Amino acid sequence: MCGIAGFVNVDGAPADAGVVAAMTRAVRHRGPDDRGQLLLSLRGGEVVDDAGATADTGIGFCRLKVLDLSEQGHQPMVNPSGTVVLACNGEVYNAFDFKAELEAAGFRFRSRTDTEVLLYLFERHGLDGMLDRLNGMFALVIADLRSHEIHIARDHFGIKPLYWTRAGSSVLFASEAKAFLAHPAFTAAVDEDHVDEHLAFRYVAGDASLLQGVHQLRPGHRLRITPDGVTTTRYWSISDGVEKVRITREEAIDGLDKAMRLSVGSQLLSDVKVGSQLSGGIDSSLVTAFACSHAGAGLETFSVVFDDPKFSEDRWISEAAATAGAESHRFLFSEASFIDPLERAAWHMDQPISHPNSLGIWQLARQSRERVTVLLSGEGADEVFGGYTRFCEAHRLPVEAFIRATQFQPASKLARLRPGADLASALARRAAIFHEGGGDHLSNCLKYEMQTHLVDLLTRQDKMTMAHGVENRVPFLDRRVVEFARTLPAEHLVGDLISTGDSALARRSLGERGMRSTKIVVKELARRTFDDAFVYRWKSGFNLPLSQYFRSKPFTELLEDQLLPGMKQRGLVSEPAVRELWRRSLSAPALTEPFWIPVALELWAQQFVDGQTRYASA
Repeated sequence: MCGIAGFVNVDGAPADAGVVAAMTRAVRHRGPDDRGQLLLSLRGGEVVDDAGATADTGIGFCRLKVLDLSEQGHQPMVNPSGTVVLACNGEVYNAFDFKAELEAAGFRFRSRTDTEVLLYLFERHGLDGMLDRLNGMFALVIADLRSHEIHIARDHFGIKPLYWTRAGSSVLFASEAKAFLAHPAFTAAVDEDHVDEHLAFRYVAGDASLLQGVHQLRPGHRLRITPDGVTTTRYWSISDGVEKVRITREEAIDGLDKAMRLSVGSQLLSDVKVGSQLSGGIDSSLVTAFACSHAGAGLETFSVVFDDPKFSEDRWISEAAATAGAESHRFLFSEASFIDPLERAAWHMDQPISHPNSLGIWQLARQSRERVTVLLSGEGADEVFGGYTRFCEAHRLPVEAFIRATQFQPASKLARLRPGADLASALARRAAIFHEGGGDHLSNCLKYEMQTHLVDLLTRQDKMTMAHGVENRVPFLDRRVVEFARTLPAEHLVGDLISTGDSALARRSLGERGMRSTKIVVKELARRTFDDAFVYRWKSGFNLPLSQYFRSKPFTELLEDQLLPGMKQRGLVSEPAVRELWRRSLSAPALTEPFWIPVALELWAQQFVDGQTRYASA
């Protein structure tokens, strides 16, 4: 797990080594163990030893040592002939499956890294042949000096982030968009075309971002840079699930059991200590149980708990750790845990912290880093296996209705927050992503969710953990697990769910039935380890006591002195509407997150657009 930053001057202008260094420093938290950079001549097809006029490209790298702790894993890595340069952020779990084949073909390994395997896979099989073989999480940059081109690729599900943009005659790329602020040709500005979508959905879907001109390379896509320009291509797509396998429930559970054991086993590969991020939910608890079955006694788990039992999952964390046979570490989350790191965490996020509980991941990563370097988590199970109640109702919902079911702010509230807001273009873009699916309606709904909401959650997980140099691995997003899930008929994923009213009792009943009607096969697998009370309980969803935090003096001062005046001047949202939301949220917990979204937006804009941050070189 590491950080990448660099640029290509497509007009052939000299590359500035100082700019490469500055961009790389901006992401050094991702790889605190080693740093390297290279200057290249893409046009001349050579690595340049100094900052001579022939260098038009710079690649910088910060390394977090996980496999092969020696200096042999230094990046950017160059092949023996000096014709291919590779920088890779992530882990490829099946990389060593290809080592014998490569050695038989004459390649000689200098390290025990997966990076070197990828380097030689590219030489032997080309870009598409290499990418087709990989199972893991990665964002990589390859300079092929033989063909005078740069290839950039992001993993199949978007576990690792990769951003790119044009700045004058340069194409910039990095693991985090903040690296672009160090390039003299880049000017940060809010892309107002995407503000409505962000306020409504809490994130921007697809390849766009809130920074004008800054693109997220989509999962399963690759970018090609040559002196002639830039092209983007999809190299892989989530299966449409057209070929459903008719199997019994027990066969489905057995199949998932096998796939998950293989996934967790492969993701324990490390030369540093691996632990588990245990929320107390069934997904992270299952991952922990499988990890303990592989690693034996002594696996350490890390959790965030609260004093208030309405928010704390402490009871279930204890049960999960005890059942799995893991050692449990718990960190108390307090008002100070939310307020004190808020501005620093916002800087690391690169985009607004629209999920306030991201601060919980921040604290967990910061404190667990004292004991481990790698954490397994349960991210992805809900989106792959149908863990939200909206999937139960999917067959009743046309495409736009399903997309709107994921909308966080209804149109009426959005209009008060941002008069004149228009979601038509955002809905059209999201509908286009939905229609990339070619299976049945439920399969398409799940595929849409994996390509939108899940990518945002993975970005949050990556940024909050990598801020502290912690690698996060997600076993539910092993290619074998996802491909197995896509073969399952709907009855192994979700059940029917019909509302019987809008009373509190009816909503509670609907929620309890939802616990038995969502990600059915995952929960049935969990029942082999945990009891029904654990598996089918009402899950809190890692909520925070935000009303309490929003009353605090430090937050009030931040809001009154800095954020509300900023909103008024910037004009992206109605300052009086936000102020009214704040007042109402203090006694209405349901309004805390709708209030938080524009607050997080302004905090981000002040840091990334106005340059009001103390952390630019932190």
